[in-house]
Amino acid sequence: MLWLVMGILSDLLVHFVNPSMIIITALGVSIAAGGLSYVVRRPGIAAVMIVVAMWSIWLSPLRIVDRWVLPLTELLLGVIIAWWSQRAEIGRMRPRDGFLGFIILILVSVALSVSLLLGHLATLSTNLSLLVAAYLLTPPTELLIVLMILTRHHVTQSFLRRHYQWNAKTLPLVGWGITIGVMMSGIIALVVEWEIKAAHIKIQSNNPFVYAKGLSGHLGLIAFLMIVAIVIMAPVAEEILFRGILFGTLRPAWGLGWATVVAGLLFGVAHMNLTLLIPLTLAGMILNLVYWKTGSLIPSTIAHATLNFLSVVIALMALH
Repeated sequence: MLWLVMGILSDLLVHFVNPSMIIITALGVSIAAGGLSYVVRRPGIAAVMIVVAMWSIWLSPLRIVDRWVLPLTELLLGVIIAWWSQRAEIGRMRPRDGFLGFIILILVSVALSVSLLLGHLATLSTNLSLLVAAYLLTPPTELLIVLMILTRHHVTQSFLRRHYQWNAKTLPLVGWGITIGVMMSGIIALVVEWEIKAAHIKIQSNNPFVYAKGLSGHLGLIAFLMIVAIVIMAPVAEEILFRGILFGTLRPAWGLGWATVVAGLLFGVAHMNLTLLIPLTLAGMILNLVYWKTGSLIPSTIAHATLNFLSVVIALMALH
């Protein structure tokens, strides 16, 4: 069924001219490829099925770069997931689970970037539906990735109970999370200012809505969508992946120091913005230590959400 869906979406991708539909369809292809490989669990079989399903793209009149990069990205995505799914242990997560989530995020970002080029990147700043498809669909995809990892190990309920347990003792962690988020925002602002003045780096915002001046008439809808995706979904998904899974498995294997640095660096790299790599890596390291100190994902998630909320406010102010 997933193979059939992937084939249909691949064929539609070649024929669509609406940029937003191209992005959504490309994401659908990635999800179908991942789901297919997750179920098949054999890299060779998954690879053959993905190659056959994407025949319409291989043979399309698209530019050779577009015709090859997207299918090869999906092929690599499928093979990696099938290899991982075959070796995943019930009830036990390892560092490779966190690395897997990171690699999937990068590959999905590459697939979306290629589909953006297919859908006329120049219209991004003036097309609301394209911006929503290209930017705000990533957090739901991150949630699917962490659910795939937790479900494959059969630890979803136990993981969420252990890391998001709410009671009278955890309520103060909310206040700590907000405080840490505000402090992180200030630290990042100082680092960015240093990058601009001392290192002469031209900073590019992670939020494309900052540059979408022509969409100020849709401020209410944009605010709602950004809050749902960036302030709620993204912090939950990324804290589970980078703190709960990646840092949580790296710390006993590599020690606190290396786990903090590596998980923080991958968190920064995953945002695909070289100009913000240093401040985002620093933010990731701080969140790692918050999780290590409290043993709960509640304060790090609240801190992450606070940081993202402040960035959304800045983006809305720029639009207004």
